[in-house]
Amino acid sequence: MLNLLIVENNLIESHFLINSICKELPDIRLYGIAHTGMEAINIIKENEVDIIILDFKLPDVKGIDIINYISKNNITKYNSSIIVMIEDMDIIPQIVGNKYIFSYYSKTSNIKYIIDKIIEISKQKKLKHQDSTVMEQIKSELELLNFNFSYNGTKYLYECIYECYCKDVQYDINLNREIYPVISKKYKKSIDSIKANIFKSTSIMYNEIKEHVLYEYFGYKFINKPKTKEIIMTILKKLQ
Repeated sequence: MLNLLIVENNLIESHFLINSICKELPDIRLYGIAHTGMEAINIIKENEVDIIILDFKLPDVKGIDIINYISKNNITKYNSSIIVMIEDMDIIPQIVGNKYIFSYYSKTSNIKYIIDKIIEISKQKKLKHQDSTVMEQIKSELELLNFNFSYNGTKYLYECIYECYCKDVQYDINLNREIYPVISKKYKKSIDSIKANIFKSTSIMYNEIKEHVLYEYFGYKFINKPKTKEIIMTILKKLQ
């Protein structure tokens, strides 16, 4: 369940938002209401809020100052997580492109628009959480195989596995055509360099790992050294 903070100095408006959102979105929990900018900042400091509805016209600290506070303290969890309410359309050029602002609305906007935006933010955050969990699982599996993350090859292999996961690979994939070019572009390295580093990291792993770990992990009866694709596909199966 995601926590919502409403920053609105108009009591009628804030109660309307609360009633509408809680009625339509039972999986969103109202964490707090702030009627001033300083109240909002104090709540944000607690680091328990996920989504913010922010009135830009507050009696003390302005809405843009709250966003600047978030930016200054690099609170990345609020990237694309703030919906702002504006009365003066002239400020739109100031907020367009701001990485923390997901959307904006005026008081004449339909409440359905606001609810739809909250739903969109909620979906994005859930996907990010899922991705974070998967990435931790991949890292754990590679560490179980005694891969050393101080080597670039291990990092590239990690990226290959995650990229395969994102493509929803279940059985087979052409690494040269579909995966290595993606990693090559991301790290600005040649495909040959990516493959060579993975090979080097894997070779070091083979020299350091205990044989019974390979037997158990890959289901071998005799000593064998799995290739890159087999390592990737085996780890992907363990993520399911």
